[in-house]
Amino acid sequence: MGKNVAIITGGASGMGLGVSKSLAQKGWHVHVADLNVDAAKKTAEEIGGSFSATNVSDYASLHATFDQVYKEQGRINFVFANAGVGERVDFYAKLSDEAMESPPAELNKVVDIDLNSVINTSYLAQHYMSKTSKGNDQEKGPACLVLNASIAGIYPVRFCPIYTAAKHGVVGFARAIQRRFFEESGIRVNALCPGDVRTNLFKKEEWDVFTQMEWIEVGQIVKIVEMLLFDEGMRGRIVEAAPHGHFFHEVPRYTSVNVEKTLELDPSVTSLGK
Repeated sequence: MGKNVAIITGGASGMGLGVSKSLAQKGWHVHVADLNVDAAKKTAEEIGGSFSATNVSDYASLHATFDQVYKEQGRINFVFANAGVGERVDFYAKLSDEAMESPPAELNKVVDIDLNSVINTSYLAQHYMSKTSKGNDQEKGPACLVLNASIAGIYPVRFCPIYTAAKHGVVGFARAIQRRFFEESGIRVNALCPGDVRTNLFKKEEWDVFTQMEWIEVGQIVKIVEMLLFDEGMRGRIVEAAPHGHFFHEVPRYTSVNVEKTLELDPSVTSLGK
C-alpha cells in the first residue's frame, strides 16, 4: 500500500498549513496547492511533499494540479478545499451613476474564490478520487472531501454580505452533494465552519478591530479536520468550530413530508442531473 495522498488548497498558510504539516507527520504525501508559489515550495520542502502554483479561481490551473498529483502519485485520498478570501469592499457604499456601469469586480472575486472554486475543486475531486477507488478498502485508503466554509455559512454577517452568501453556498453545496458522492464513489463530504481564526484572510490591523472575539487556534482546526477525515462515520456533517469546542448543525426540519420527498428526489428517475 502506497502513501495516502492529500491536496490542500491554500496549503501554505493558516489552517491549510496546519493541516499540511499534521498529515505529513502522519506519513501522508501532501500536495500544497497555493497561489503563493514561494510559500508553497517552502512548505513542501519542509514537510517532504509536493507543491504547485495553483489559482483556485482558474479552472485550468485547478485541473492541472489534480492531474499532476494523480499522475505522479497514482491516487488522491483527501482534498481540503480551503483557499479563500475576505470581503474588503463595502457592498453598501453609495456610488456615482458612472461607477454603477461597471460590475463590482472585487465583490465578484469573493464569490469566485469562496464558492465557485470550491465547486470546481469538488468536481475535480470526485473524478480523481473515484479513479483511486480501486482494490479493497485497505489498499485504496480513505476517500474524503472537506470544504472549508465559515460560521458565515451558518449565521448572517452584516458587514460582509457577499462572503456570507458564498459561505452559505458552500454549506448548501456540501449538503446537496454528500449523498451521491458517497453512494456512487465512496467519498465522504463534510463542511467545516470555523469561527475566528487569525489567518491571512485579513491584515493584522483588520483583525485587531475584533477586540471582543475569542480566537480559535489553528491546532484546534487541525483536530476537527482530522476527525472528519479519519472517522468513517463522519459524512454530510456541518461542523462549527468555536473557541471551546465544536458543534454539529443539522439540516433544517422540512415543513412537510411532500417537501422532503421533492427535495430528496433521486435524479435518476427524472431528467435532472443527466
